[in-house]
Amino acid sequence: MLGANQRGEHRRLLVTGGGTAGHVTPALAVVQALRQRIPNLDVAWVGSDRIESHIVPQAEIGFRRIDIRFSYRPLKPVNYNYYLKYILPIIGGKPFRQGLAAVEAIRPDLVLATGGYVAAPVTWAAQHRNIPTALLEINNPPGLVNWLFAENAWRIYAASAAIAREFHTRCAANKVLVAGYPARRPQRLRARVCHDHGIDPRRRILLAMGGSLGAGAIHRAVRELLYAASRSTDKRWRQLAVLNVAGERHNLRDAVAGSEALPDGPINYHTVDFLDDAMGALSASDFYLGRSGAATVGELITCGIPALLVPDPQHSDRQQYGNADVLVERGQGTVVDQPSINGQLLLNWLDQHWDQPRVKPPHPAAADLIAEDLLSCWEDR
Repeated sequence: MLGANQRGEHRRLLVTGGGTAGHVTPALAVVQALRQRIPNLDVAWVGSDRIESHIVPQAEIGFRRIDIRFSYRPLKPVNYNYYLKYILPIIGGKPFRQGLAAVEAIRPDLVLATGGYVAAPVTWAAQHRNIPTALLEINNPPGLVNWLFAENAWRIYAASAAIAREFHTRCAANKVLVAGYPARRPQRLRARVCHDHGIDPRRRILLAMGGSLGAGAIHRAVRELLYAASRSTDKRWRQLAVLNVAGERHNLRDAVAGSEALPDGPINYHTVDFLDDAMGALSASDFYLGRSGAATVGELITCGIPALLVPDPQHSDRQQYGNADVLVERGQGTVVDQPSINGQLLLNWLDQHWDQPRVKPPHPAAADLIAEDLLSCWEDR
């Protein structure tokens, strides 16, 4: 079959989705793989004012914002302004009109939807205009938006077999392809990561992350780890560095694990508010402590490092537990409930996994597999 890049055809791809990294970074990995195969690919992205509005333009993708924000809040007087500002426009159809306008302006050959509420208006508009839609789902169980639009989707890329089975009650099984978790390539090598964060490259690195907002339980475990190591006679802890990522609530990190209240050693402690290249930091690290968001799970699969996972208990569907199962099955992950995580448990886990080799990533990479399938489907139309 003659590839689109060989024929020099012009292709227009519209990506929609956002709200969290799990709805953004996997699609960026797919775009990266498609650009390698179609040099003249035009890519546009329609999203909200959340995380995608910052990181999508950095990937040199044209970004268009629509006005939609939704979260479950009780119908009480205290939430009146929230419903007036965000829910009333949805009821009035404003974001759906914006989604339709975006589709008609961009005129894509294909829409790739990654989920999140912002994807609903654009996916609806594309299907309303008979434009093929492909859905990318990496959460277990699947998100509501992708599940709702699955029936009329052209293709559904499920990260795992468990996710794929959820769609079999919604659409034809032959639409669903188990593709794995797309992950972007790291932008920095280990030497650069160590240099940027002042870490001695001879030390092993534990990367601690509590999600985009940060998590007090993770910060407390890191603090307790530093104290537990300071009381230990094990010389290995002199070879360890911790990079603790605070997230948006860096004041929470400072209250729980402020540098002034920490022991001098033996573990070398470093902290940042954000990581522009989380994949680079994960690739440079030897161990991971943190949440099991779907995007992070995909990056961990690519990196292959041992992971102590503390799923976010606030999700009513226990989504992060489902995500973590993939790493457990690979022999790469250990799950601990948030109330149980503490410094001594973390120290014991590091002791048990100190010499664990990296697990090899799947081949082909998920982003490449999806890109190749998209090209094949594109060519068959």
